[in-house]
Amino acid sequence: MKQEQIVSFFFIGLFLFILYQLVLIFSPFLAAISWAAILAFAFYPLFQKILELPRSNTPLAAFAATILVILIVVLPAGVVVVSLMKEAVELYYKISSYLSAGNLERFLEQIHKTITSGWAQKLWNEWAPLQENATSLILSGARKIANYSALQLATLTKNLIFLVFNLFLIAFLLFFFFRDGKSIYDFIYQIIPMAKRNKQALSKKIIETLSAVIRGQFLTSIVQGMLTGLSFWILGLPLPILFGFLTFITSMIPITGTATVWVPFVIYLFATHEFPKAISLLIIGAFGISLIDNFLKSILIGEKTKLPILLLFLGMLGGIKLYGFTGIFLGPVVLSLFFVLTKIYREEYHAEN
Repeated sequence: MKQEQIVSFFFIGLFLFILYQLVLIFSPFLAAISWAAILAFAFYPLFQKILELPRSNTPLAAFAATILVILIVVLPAGVVVVSLMKEAVELYYKISSYLSAGNLERFLEQIHKTITSGWAQKLWNEWAPLQENATSLILSGARKIANYSALQLATLTKNLIFLVFNLFLIAFLLFFFFRDGKSIYDFIYQIIPMAKRNKQALSKKIIETLSAVIRGQFLTSIVQGMLTGLSFWILGLPLPILFGFLTFITSMIPITGTATVWVPFVIYLFATHEFPKAISLLIIGAFGISLIDNFLKSILIGEKTKLPILLLFLGMLGGIKLYGFTGIFLGPVVLSLFFVLTKIYREEYHAEN
């Protein structure tokens, strides 16, 4: 083995070792770093707009953009998370009271009486075993959600100092990502050991994917969740924040989407003869909550950067399981990078064979 090869292998090994040590050093702050980077990317156009104002400079624009993001996103998100956990605990007690009063059995019996067609009666009879266990299944699921939420709420309260530190760290990093974002991007771009056109392809794919997820799917889901929560609050339906959050999650599910949340409520309201609320929620759900998906996505990301909905859903779901909530953004990016790297491999190496 030549001396140059030994030096190269030593350098690569040392570099990978130092890189691994850096990951270990920064691992306690990876969540804060990830959120700061995601927020900086999402609101970088806002920073550029502030930078174009008269008498503005880079540090001042970065500081102003950071303050706006904290006021618009970070603080409201913290309030929503705490409220969400409280409502999840409240959900268990509501369901428990509802079931213990025998309301579910009366509700199912009422639906059974309204069924007149033969095929519906047959389907109802086939589902009879499931209906018998419905009470225990619903109560068990609600209990698990409540226990998890209570645990998380207790953890947040216990680690309040750590939470405040994380919020401060996100704000601190956000400022530097705004101020030095271009320099950080150029540094990473230059050290990637690939051909220029391949680096451009990777960079373009990452930007397109993050734009599709953040400015398309994520913002659309937030609007749908907010509209659902607001509709529930106006109509006097229970736990508007919780069901708004569930709408945010289900909006990423292919085919059924947000209808997974509001359609069962419409059916329940019709079955309990609350017709004004049922009709109102049906109109809002069909022509508001569900249609927002197509309308906003076409405006925010267009067809060029729009990811296939099934791929987007699987990437987000798997990303959440692997990386936590930041996996909503990281999962689709990893999937997109896999496909662009596969394309580069086929063009650079496979074509030569």
